[in-house]
Amino acid sequence: MKKAFDKTYEILTTYTLSEAIRRLLIAFSFYLNSNQTYYKIKRFFCRLMNDDAFIYKRYFDIFMFILVLTSVTILLYDIKHNILPFFENFDYYFVTGVFLIEYIIRLWVYNDIHKVVINEYEEANFVGRKFSLRKVIKEIILKKWEYMRTPFAIIDFLAILPGYRGFRIFRIFVIFRLFKLIRYVKSINTFIEVLANKKFELFILLIALSFVTFIGGAVIYVFEAHANPKIHNLFDAFYWSLITISTVGYGDITPVTPEGKVLTMVLIVFGIGFISFATSIIVSAFTEKLEELKADRVVREAKSMNNVYLLCGYSNEAEILTKKFKSENQDFIVIDLDEERVKAATLKGYIALKGDVTDRDFLKKLDFDKISKIFVLTNNDIANAFIVLSMRAFVKKEIIALANNEKHISKMKKAGASYVVVPTKATAVLMSEYIGHPITFEVIDAILTEKKKAIIDEVIVIENSILDGKLVGEIDFDKYKLILFGVLKLTSCSLFKEAFKVDENHFYFNPPFDLRLEAGDIVVVMGYSVSVNYFKYMVERSSV
Repeated sequence: MKKAFDKTYEILTTYTLSEAIRRLLIAFSFYLNSNQTYYKIKRFFCRLMNDDAFIYKRYFDIFMFILVLTSVTILLYDIKHNILPFFENFDYYFVTGVFLIEYIIRLWVYNDIHKVVINEYEEANFVGRKFSLRKVIKEIILKKWEYMRTPFAIIDFLAILPGYRGFRIFRIFVIFRLFKLIRYVKSINTFIEVLANKKFELFILLIALSFVTFIGGAVIYVFEAHANPKIHNLFDAFYWSLITISTVGYGDITPVTPEGKVLTMVLIVFGIGFISFATSIIVSAFTEKLEELKADRVVREAKSMNNVYLLCGYSNEAEILTKKFKSENQDFIVIDLDEERVKAATLKGYIALKGDVTDRDFLKKLDFDKISKIFVLTNNDIANAFIVLSMRAFVKKEIIALANNEKHISKMKKAGASYVVVPTKATAVLMSEYIGHPITFEVIDAILTEKKKAIIDEVIVIENSILDGKLVGEIDFDKYKLILFGVLKLTSCSLFKEAFKVDENHFYFNPPFDLRLEAGDIVVVMGYSVSVNYFKYMVERSSV
């Protein structure tokens, strides 16, 4: 800090005022550009103002929503009543102050001023000209003005003015405090966004409505200006025309001439047409937006879960897997391009989403920090390979892919699949087992389908647990009413690597009694689900 102060003092005493300002501005800009604390603070406020997925923004929006309603209530009550000094001070100092600070923060996070200075400095050095302070100031003002003239920025600015109630004309801007609610209520934002997508159609409708209103008002004025005592001027005529077209019909102005009554009937018919047209535009806009809204809802649900499985494609194999996951209370998301399959998964109560998992923009919406495994399960091997390739380029997660043809296994693995499953091969093995050993097949079928509540499951050896460092022969599996099926030794286990000099995982079926278990190994056991779950519980409990 002292060095910075000394450097500043040196610049101010060495150079002219304008040159000193230039040098200090450049030095400060480079300081901000390299200051991580500054970036963290700015990023926090940027997310607080704009990122709907940021948890603190939800609390901020609720706070601002309550504050806006409170301030509007105070201002409306103050019109015909004398409010207590506490509420007047609360609105003048606190509410207006918060609105002003919010406006300044939004203006601040809109862009980086220091980058404008750095760009000008680098450009000036590159072309060999003098650093232009005027150009920098102009560009900064233009950038900030770009934000200040946006609709929401104008609303934010005008919402500050009612706090200065000493100027009575400013009280009319209380309506802009109500408009501020649009920023903090997501459903209103969605509605405006939907209408914005149909702005061309709505603009055409507005032009047609204005034209018919103008013609109707002009004609009724010609017919009834002298015959109808309620029509005094063109404004009354246009007012009547608009009320008639909207089919509201207050009845305060009614035609008295035959020509005027005929015109009324014509305008009512036009009005019904306009209302139908406007309704169809809004309905079609919401229909188009529906899939996006569903996707946002699914993404929000997924972000609230942990250890999620992502199923790409809702094939027959995926349907079997989802039933399994559902019974085990495993969270999962189904994604498919086919709307019918997505609907079928949704009807079963699953979280399903229509989307293209090969689209990078779509993948960015998913929170892959919460996704632990990815299953690629479409019925098309080419599509599966492309999905695996897209996923592998995007994330480094475990990917299990489905291959309908053994020839495609190597392609799937080259694309990045961790494991490739061939259902036709598994089916053939089971069929041959049934033909040669029907009783054995019944046993396997009972285990796989859990008809007798018998399952095969994996138990991970946790560090410092009852399994860690033990020999297989030292573990009493009979005590837990389990049968040891096998042990998967991982290459990450140091003793295993040193003893066998291998770099690949190795599975021991019916392992020897002198095989030592290490943290990270996977023990495959067979037994009733209650026994397996109890054994897992004891392993986890003993590690604590």
